[in-house]
Amino acid sequence: MTIGELIKKERERCGWSQTELSKKSGISSRSIGHYEHGQRDPQFVTLGKIMGAMGMQIQFLRMEVEK
Repeated sequence: MTIGELIKKERERCGWSQTELSKKSGISSRSIGHYEHGQRDPQFVTLGKIMGAMGMQIQFLRMEVEK
């Protein structure tokens, strides 16, 4: 699973749109769309904001991506 796929999966698990995640994380919805579609990879700080908004820790994300 890619980072973008995991972001989308967890966002949908929260029941949020990209716009809602954008507001909660402070990251533009356009950027979130790029990440989810695999067009770009988020920087570490950006990823931390996204995961924090969803109540996840980056260590969990790393374990999921490595599967």
